[in-house]
Amino acid sequence: MKPNDNGEIMLPKFKYYPNLYKGDMVVFKEDICQCCGKKVDAYIENMYSEEDIECLCLECVANGEAAKKFDGDFIQAAEKVSDPAKKDELFHRTPGYISWQGEYWLACCDDYCAYIGKVGTKELEEMGIANEVFAEYDARGKYEDVREFLVKNGSVTGYLFKCLHCGKYHLWVDAD
Repeated sequence: MKPNDNGEIMLPKFKYYPNLYKGDMVVFKEDICQCCGKKVDAYIENMYSEEDIECLCLECVANGEAAKKFDGDFIQAAEKVSDPAKKDELFHRTPGYISWQGEYWLACCDDYCAYIGKVGTKELEEMGIANEVFAEYDARGKYEDVREFLVKNGSVTGYLFKCLHCGKYHLWVDAD
């Protein structure tokens, strides 16, 4: 990764994972990228591939080279959208998030949503979106009484998404 005019390293941005660098997916230490062979200071360790992945630089993830080289995906499963280019961007050029049962990416307005991060009921209430998010989630018919048990980083954890088009929040819940 090349420094900008101020000498700062510019890390790639990800349309469907705008908060990537605030979460726990990126490892910030020195290693060698298994895709391009360059020494890097920031990388991810997770990819669904037959090969054992320990270090992929974010540039190789963002440009799709890592997915191509290792014939892998970064996302386990997602709702359907009609545009194959959007599916390619999500599965082959967007890091996944860490969850109990494997990540599941939500979609809205025929596009994948932006993954915001892990949440519990407390965080949703603080954001002022708990009622709308739980109403939409309850309509999915997955877990009952999730509002009562949802704790960020708990055994029942919420994964918050936001539509890139209409701005609506969506919740996916996973339990250990």
